[in-house]
Amino acid sequence: MISEVNLYLRQNKTKNNWYGVVIYPRKSLDVADTKHYSEFFDSGRITRIYLEDLGDAASLPIGIATIKWIIENQKIAKQQAKELIARTKQQGLPKPQQQQLLDLIGTILVYKLPKIKKEELKAMFKKSDLRKTTFYQE
Repeated sequence: MISEVNLYLRQNKTKNNWYGVVIYPRKSLDVADTKHYSEFFDSGRITRIYLEDLGDAASLPIGIATIKWIIENQKIAKQQAKELIARTKQQGLPKPQQQQLLDLIGTILVYKLPKIKKEELKAMFKKSDLRKTTFYQE
């Protein structure tokens, strides 16, 4: 990540500061040796987030809860998908943002549960919401 950021900064004249976030499902996956890059972490320029430490999805903002849902057990994935869809519709988000989030939930759902039936998807999404998603159109 640091190499990519440095390459980007070298090739592009940016006026803004940059900040990076590395998201791990669990702390156990963070095995990189960062001793040569400690300035980036010490300065707060790069932050690591461990999804397992974020707490209950119901208490998280809907966007973060959706990302955390990626690492959840498949056994409860369908129920959580229904809850995320309902929360997305109740949040009062602008329509484009709401549709993007529904699209993300649908995409994650299809990858997380590749054997899910079309009928189950239709039951989770309203028909009009489902038709607007990328995974439905593809």
